[in-house]
Amino acid sequence: MSTLFARVFRQAWATFEHTSASDAKFASNLHALHRLVSQLTLADIGLEPSLVATETFQQPSKAPCTYVGVFENNRFAMSVFVLRENYTMPLHDHPQMHGLLRVVSGAVQICSYSEVARRDTVEPKDGTLRRHVLVVAEPEKIISSAAGDCAVLTPTERNFHEITAIGGPAAFFDILSPPYNLSSQPQYFFYRKVPVPRHLAEMEPLGFGGPNTPSALEDERPRYVLETIPNPEHYYCDTVHYITPDFMYHPEGSTTSDLNV
Repeated sequence: MSTLFARVFRQAWATFEHTSASDAKFASNLHALHRLVSQLTLADIGLEPSLVATETFQQPSKAPCTYVGVFENNRFAMSVFVLRENYTMPLHDHPQMHGLLRVVSGAVQICSYSEVARRDTVEPKDGTLRRHVLVVAEPEKIISSAAGDCAVLTPTERNFHEITAIGGPAAFFDILSPPYNLSSQPQYFFYRKVPVPRHLAEMEPLGFGGPNTPSALEDERPRYVLETIPNPEHYYCDTVHYITPDFMYHPEGSTTSDLNV
């Protein structure tokens, strides 16, 4: 455990107390949080290197993913995911969330998408919600523990993504606000993506209606329709208990100098 991680926690507490995107103080706090999170390592969080060892994932009964729940309250959640080499966490959404993702061991490739429009329908037989989301693909991004960077998602940008461990097992730390169970759209979904030919993406008959403004039509990024699917059978996690550090019990005791705001 490190002083840096205590600063990250206290900065997250301050940042997500008020999350109005138009609030200059929130933007400043989020920038400060991004700077701190970009420096984190596995050791800072207090996790053992064996968690990400290739040998760990060679055990016959080992799940392809390990989950470590670090912290959660009604403002934000912190967690660590460890992925087996070449394993892809399925395409999923982060509805109306802000998020930061920092690789603390190894490297990952992130494929992210931003929503253009959506269409929800309800199956009459069982009441199942089916969602189709028209999205644009953001540039693929590779983040490693040595890069000193982290990925950022917002309520409207890059909040659909899939993550693949490359070159060996990889661990990433993330902060999400609000947590899934308190989001205005608390249920998350998994998706499959269907490419949309450019000439169709510019037309209303896709059934989405909506913002086909000149600026939208000039966007050359690939478009897809994301369709909801059941939880993929290949996606399941082992869990590792996290020993909560003392500073997480007394976040209100932080000072401005602690938060570096």
